[in-house]
Amino acid sequence: MAQNERKENTRRMNMLEFLQDKETYEDRKVDRWDSGDKTKMVSTAAVSDGRKLFETAVKHPAYDDGKMIIVGCYDTKAEAQVGHDKWLDLMLTNKLPKVLSDCGNAKISQLIDLLDGVMEFERDENIVDAVEG
Repeated sequence: MAQNERKENTRRMNMLEFLQDKETYEDRKVDRWDSGDKTKMVSTAAVSDGRKLFETAVKHPAYDDGKMIIVGCYDTKAEAQVGHDKWLDLMLTNKLPKVLSDCGNAKISQLIDLLDGVMEFERDENIVDAVEG
C-alpha cells in the first residue's frame, strides 16, 4: 500500500473515531441534565474527535426538530463545567436564544460546515409556546 493511501485510510478512520464515544459516555461525562419528559437535554462530555477536548450539546424541541446541537467546546474540564452550567441556566429559565449555532468542534461537523456553510438553527416560536404553555 502506498504511503498516500495509508495516510488517507488513517484520516478516514480518525474522522469516524467519534463512533466509539457512545460506548464510553459515562466515563467521559462532565455533567448532564434531562427534562422529566426527556424533550430537553444539556450534556457536557469529553470527546475524541474535536479540536477541543470537551463539548456541550443541547436538545430542545424548538430547535432543529429536537435534535442535538453542539453549542460549546472547551479546553479544560473546569471550562466545560462552566459552559454546561450556562446552558443549563438558559434551559431552566427559558432564556432561549433566537438562533443556536453548532460550534463546529467535531471533525465531521467541520466537514459539514465546509460543504454547507454555518450550521444555525432558528427557534420555532410555536413549539416554544406549546412546550412552555
